[in-house]
Amino acid sequence: MTNRWGMGRRGLAAGVALLAATLLAAGREARAYPIMVRHGYAGCAECHADPSGGGVLTDYGRGQAEILLRTPWEDRAPDWQPGKTKDFLFGAVELPDWLALQTDHRALVIPEPGNFRLLLMQEDLRGAVKAGVFRASGSVGYVSEGGQPAWITSNTTGGNLVSRDWWVGAAPSKKVLVRAGRMPLPFGIRSEEHMLYARRYTRTDVNSAQQVGLAGAWTGKGTRAEVMAVGGNLQVHPDAYRERGASGLVARKVGRRAEVGLSAYGLHAKKDVDLGASRTRVAQAAFARVAPVEPLVISAEADALQERSGSDPWALGAIGTLQADYEPVQGVHARATGEFCDPDLGDATGGAAAGWLSGIWFFAPHADLRLDALYGQLNCTPGAAAGAAGMAQVHFWL
Repeated sequence: MTNRWGMGRRGLAAGVALLAATLLAAGREARAYPIMVRHGYAGCAECHADPSGGGVLTDYGRGQAEILLRTPWEDRAPDWQPGKTKDFLFGAVELPDWLALQTDHRALVIPEPGNFRLLLMQEDLRGAVKAGVFRASGSVGYVSEGGQPAWITSNTTGGNLVSRDWWVGAAPSKKVLVRAGRMPLPFGIRSEEHMLYARRYTRTDVNSAQQVGLAGAWTGKGTRAEVMAVGGNLQVHPDAYRERGASGLVARKVGRRAEVGLSAYGLHAKKDVDLGASRTRVAQAAFARVAPVEPLVISAEADALQERSGSDPWALGAIGTLQADYEPVQGVHARATGEFCDPDLGDATGGAAAGWLSGIWFFAPHADLRLDALYGQLNCTPGAAAGAAGMAQVHFWL
């Protein structure tokens, strides 16, 4: 099977080796942490230029990253506030108030026996402009492998330049943002963990699955919503492979440390990039994030899928994700995730499942380390053999 970025896709085979190889086929995107609900942040617009989360951090978001995310090595008074350490390049360059800049650097280690690999998965420069009612944001970067939907160049034998998102818009009030460009679809839990079935199979991750369209977002007191008319991914060629349709999300804060939400999309392509035939994809999601006590965040998402390719009958499928994140001391996280996916509940193949154990440490300003262990099927591919894999990442952002 080939995709429409000029590159053959790996099939999934049994064992550790191919699972590990698939892990490196897509870089991880940064800066969308749903666990911030433990601190009372259910919405996203306070800390991100994107009202649904991810991408460039605002000045306020940079401050909260220092105050709430990283391990505090210094003694902090009750009224402690971060200084220039939080700023772009640690404050070495003073930016005007209307401009936000950010760089992300991520290295990935695949400890495959006999084939130990160190890869640069993310080298991004991001920017956001806020001047009066005018808003704009964009990114440009480099990936050594994967990320095909975001490619600017099309080198099939090495690295490529990518642009994950770019948009311009207007904010006529603090609650409303209307924008046009390449953006993540408003669907489900916006998360940095784009390898999960709920993000990869629905094509709603923030790594490379953004689409071009027109979106309107509303952020009220305790409620947020976004709808998007989807015009396709202009970085996919030819036009027949571009999906068109609509996507939308509404979420409501419940109490101090919980949020519940609903979302849906309907998309159609004359020729799907995976199948090479017409494909209509419809999905609905219900999701929740709750911190029963501040150290523990439980996140859950249930997706109902309806798909049809060519003249085939509709296939009904489902995805489920349950995750627990425990922070025993500030900046140190132990995370367990279980997921299930069955794209066609009516066939005899069954579903795919995977379990993740993760350790994450925000050990220094603008830096974090992550270790993951996986057992199961990495892709939503029922009938594929389960395997084990591990990886390590180090991430710096300036």
